[in-house]
Amino acid sequence: MNYRSFKDDVVVVMKRKLPLIGVRTWSDIHPTIHRLIIADMIDRWDLEDTPETEEKVLKIAKERYRGWRSTLSSTYKAYKTDAARLANLPEDLQPEEWEWMIEYFGTDSKFQDRSQENADNRKKQKTKHIIGSKSYSQVSFEKRNLETGEEPDCIALWELTHTNDGTWSNTDSQKVYDKALQEVKIKETETEGPLSSEQKNNIFQTAYKDTLECKSSQPRGYGYMAKTSTGSERFRIQIEEQARATAATQERNSQLSQQVNELEDQLQAERANTQERINLERAEREQLEERLKEECAERERLLQEERTSRLEFERNMMAKFVELSQQMGTQQVPTKRVDKENSNPNLQNILLQRSSPNKTPGSRPTAISSNALIQAAARHSRMFKAMLASC
Repeated sequence: MNYRSFKDDVVVVMKRKLPLIGVRTWSDIHPTIHRLIIADMIDRWDLEDTPETEEKVLKIAKERYRGWRSTLSSTYKAYKTDAARLANLPEDLQPEEWEWMIEYFGTDSKFQDRSQENADNRKKQKTKHIIGSKSYSQVSFEKRNLETGEEPDCIALWELTHTNDGTWSNTDSQKVYDKALQEVKIKETETEGPLSSEQKNNIFQTAYKDTLECKSSQPRGYGYMAKTSTGSERFRIQIEEQARATAATQERNSQLSQQVNELEDQLQAERANTQERINLERAEREQLEERLKEECAERERLLQEERTSRLEFERNMMAKFVELSQQMGTQQVPTKRVDKENSNPNLQNILLQRSSPNKTPGSRPTAISSNALIQAAARHSRMFKAMLASC
């Protein structure tokens, strides 16, 4: 049920059904007229005819009836003479009704006493609105969202009815607003989300009472249309707040769990990639070691071949050297014998006198000493080693 629309319908029915002429207080209205209002609302909203429905409808009708008459009283006080008052007939009134109300406001002593008492009480109020005779409900309706039909919450409405071009009507009105706004921000931070209108209204009522040290249970911020929350409504609101807080906590836990799962998946993927890189590096290292082993084996084989070839070459060279030495008719002479030959002048003369087999007849014979042969063998040996080193 849209409470605002329901109240508006009650107002329409109330103004059509309830009389003004002859009525000084709500108790002057006959109960049969009450039943007419209730029956009309039950038919309009398809409600059950229960004591709770009757109480709700009559409570709204009584509040709005009082507000209606209060607005008419403000209109009466706005003009100085009855002629001016009669010339400004309020909406929804017949001329005879307005004439009776003008006489009632001007002559009824009980009304005047009550009006004066209300005026004195208003002077004692610590907060002050700036909307004149216009009701809070009317301001709320005028400032509604035209697209959605949503009206301002109580905190926004308090600002609308207590500021003029950004200037507060008094300090206490601003203190109430600042306190309520601060509490709303704290609550929204705790719940990590926006608050409902009911939650904001509860915070505003608490802020109002705490700031102004008000002990009255009458709700503030909606004028005479303010609706006092019953115990069951307050319990329902508390349960809803707890449910919203629980839902917000569950949502937050769900988001955290999702983040944890994503991090675990990411970590698992990184582990798999790391293991893959390790396996790849191990395989590359094994291939490199295998190539090194093959290269070492090949190098060893080549060295062995080189050693074998060199030994073979040395053997061939030695064989050729021996063969050459034999062809030259040389023999290996022990060192002691060579020394004796060198010290024996007769032996040297004999060797000098020997003829060479390659000499022509009649030529002078040439003798080759054993020392010369040994020196030649030494030179050949050095040459052989130099040849091996260059290979």
